[in-house]
Amino acid sequence: MTGDDHAHMRKVVGYVHRHLAQRPTKESIEDSRWRHSLMNWGHDPCKG
Repeated sequence: MTGDDHAHMRKVVGYVHRHLAQRPTKESIEDSRWRHSLMNWGHDPCKG
C-alpha cells in the first residue's frame, strides 16, 4: 500500500462518515439518491 492509497482510503471513509450523518428522515431509503450516492463510494447503508 502506498501513501496515495492511504490518502484515498481516508477520503472515502471521511465521505461515507459525513454522508451517513445526513441520513434522510424518510422511512424508505432503498431507492433514495442518498443511498445510491453512498453505494457509489462502496457503502450500502441498507446492508449495515
